[in-house]
Order: sequence, then C-alpha cells, then structure tokens
Amino acid sequence: MGTESLLFAVAAVFLAAAVFMGYRFIRSPVWKQRQLRKAARMAAAGRVQEMIDYLETNRNSKSVTCPLTNALVFYFIRSGETGKAEKIVTQAMQAGDTSGTALAQMAYIAQQQGNNETAEDYYRQAMQRDSELEGTMKVNLAGLYINMDKKLDEAEKLLEEALEMREGAGKSGVYLNLAMLHMKRKEYSRARASAVTSAELLPDTTITRMGKAQAFGLAARCSVKLNDGAEAKRLASKALKVLDDQPGTDKLKQELTAIIAEKQESDR
Repeated sequence: MGTESLLFAVAAVFLAAAVFMGYRFIRSPVWKQRQLRKAARMAAAGRVQEMIDYLETNRNSKSVTCPLTNALVFYFIRSGETGKAEKIVTQAMQAGDTSGTALAQMAYIAQQQGNNETAEDYYRQAMQRDSELEGTMKVNLAGLYINMDKKLDEAEKLLEEALEMREGAGKSGVYLNLAMLHMKRKEYSRARASAVTSAELLPDTTITRMGKAQAFGLAARCSVKLNDGAEAKRLASKALKVLDDQPGTDKLKQELTAIIAEKQESDR
C-alpha cells in the first residue's frame, strides 16, 4: 500500500472513531466515560482480549447507543471483523433498538464491506431518524462519496453544511474530509491547509492522538505532492512526535519515516 492510500485509510479509521465513540462519549454518563477510559487503557497496553471481555461484560447488549456497545462495534469494524460488528448491531435492533446510531453503524459496516449503495441509504435513514446525528452523517456520507470518487460537488456541500453544525474540535473530522476531497481534485495546497487545521483543532490526548498524527501525516503527503520537501519532513516529524510510542501504529510510522527519508535523500 502506498503512502497516499495508507493515509486515506487511516483517516477513514479516525472518522469512524469520531462517529462511534466521540458523539456518544460526550453525552454519556460519567461512570460510562470512566469505563470507556478503562477499556482504552487496556487497549493501549496491548490487552486487547481483556478489553473486549470488559466491554462485553459491562455493555447493554440491547442498545448500541450504550457507549460500551458503541466502542465494541467500532473496535470490530476497525480490526476488519465487520461480521462481528454487524452481529452486535443486528441483535440490538432485533431487541428493539430503533436508534439513528444503529442505522449509522449499519451504514459504516456496509461501507467497509463495499456495499456503498446500502451504506448511502443507511446514512440518509440515520439522519432522518436522529437530527443530532445529522452533522456526523453528512461527514460520513461525504466521506463515502470521496472514497468512491463520485458526487464530489455534493460531498463538498455536505461538508460545508457540517462545518456550520459543529464547534471547536468537532470540526476536525470535517476538515480532514475536506483535505481528502481536495486531494482527489489534486488541489494539494488546499488539502494541506485543511489537514493541518484538522490536526490543530484536536487536543493532544490519548483518545485523539492517533487522529492528530494522521492529519499531520496527510498534510505531509500533500507537501510531497507540492514538491515541498522541507515542509513534508517537518509535518511528518510532528506526526511521529504525536504518535510517540502508541501501539498499533507501526505502518503509519513507517510511512512517515519514509517521507522524512525522501527529504534527507534529496538533500544529499
């Protein structure tokens, strides 16, 4: 996988996190937030199966709006086990969960499985079902179009509308999508500006560090496209610094290191 395709892939992962964890995390009770933090610490320490068991034990299996169920679904999606994620959501829906979040999760699962038309339909249903999800669904629907390289004008309109609906760090995912949109159009200067904005909007926390690094990495790739090796190296170095020793980031680190190495080679 090339640098550009990898950065697009990890950006998509970050956007998924924003949907399935961030939205409900902010609105969840304090004790649920604590449980999520505990699960996150397990994952950071490499105790993945322990994290899965903990989420399974403490989650509400009848509701995907439960932050712990939400987190488990996101984990399985991120790890490529979409079948397990779909089973969790389907069981909750069969138990009576008619939430927009359930539809949103089904949309993202369908997207990861390559069922783009089904994903588009679910995203639109989720928006209609839950107005609070509208901004996030517009971002995800735009992301779907960007990944498909179609309806790019509509994608841009959706992202502009989403920007008006979000504040502060909540705009980060929108700007990241805008960066990918501009890259599709080969508007690398605009893409870099959007990616840097995305990174700078995020606080440096355990939960957001991966997304922050991914955004800086995407900006570094834009700099490569602009033949701005010095800026590419600077941004890639910032991304590596943000990543620090986080587990599960080896591939991204390799790609970022390659960007730095390209600059050093050209300087010789």
